[in-house]
Amino acid sequence: MGEKNEQSGAALATFIVALADNQGIVDKILADANIESIDPETWYDYEWAVAFFYRIERELGKAALTEIGRSMIESALFPPQINSVEVLLGSLDAWFKLNARGPDVGGFTCEFEDEHAAVIENSAWGPCSLNLGVIAGACSRFGVKPLIEHAAGGCQDPGDGRPSTCVYRVSW
Repeated sequence: MGEKNEQSGAALATFIVALADNQGIVDKILADANIESIDPETWYDYEWAVAFFYRIERELGKAALTEIGRSMIESALFPPQINSVEVLLGSLDAWFKLNARGPDVGGFTCEFEDEHAAVIENSAWGPCSLNLGVIAGACSRFGVKPLIEHAAGGCQDPGDGRPSTCVYRVSW
């Protein structure tokens, strides 16, 4: 049997932090997923985790899931050499691979157009709104308010079947 795709419980549990003021909503989302809690030390089936994030988006909306993405990266620990927006955006794939593992989880690439713009391609499964939040949160860690534009063409949403790649142009 080959290696399976998994998502870290630590990344999944960030939805609880993002919705800390709404314990009733957190409890309902967990109950709807037939679990009592998310263990940050456990690895969860990746397809289940992606479905979990899509469930949150359906119940609470895209804006709530974007905030969860922001919370994910704003609360993440990074080594001291991650000291600028450019370095963090260029490190999104490494950060993602700390939280998702397996042969088919996708990832991020980042190419800089100039000192104030980058193109990020995301082939990781999951809601586009979650990834928009991750990118915005990466920028806000350094006090940057980005403009994030989704390129025309493929998108991971609406979440049925295998995703295509989302391409974002980020400028600041």
